[in-house]
Amino acid sequence: MTFEIKMGSVTNAQRAKRLLQAKGYKPILKRIENPQPSDGCGYVVRVTSDDEQVLRIIQNSGLGILGVEVL
Repeated sequence: MTFEIKMGSVTNAQRAKRLLQAKGYKPILKRIENPQPSDGCGYVVRVTSDDEQVLRIIQNSGLGILGVEVL
């Protein structure tokens, strides 16, 4: 399954990407097309994983997550 994790700022999205890379994941930083005001910076971290451990890694780091979409 693929998670699109909506971040509050582009800086936090970059930090989340580096954090996940350090844990062996292969995240992609992606710009949201036509972002809404509630989308924050308009960036998501997209990562493919079989479990929700990726979400716990980001949450435990203290980075703010605005939303998660499972694709």
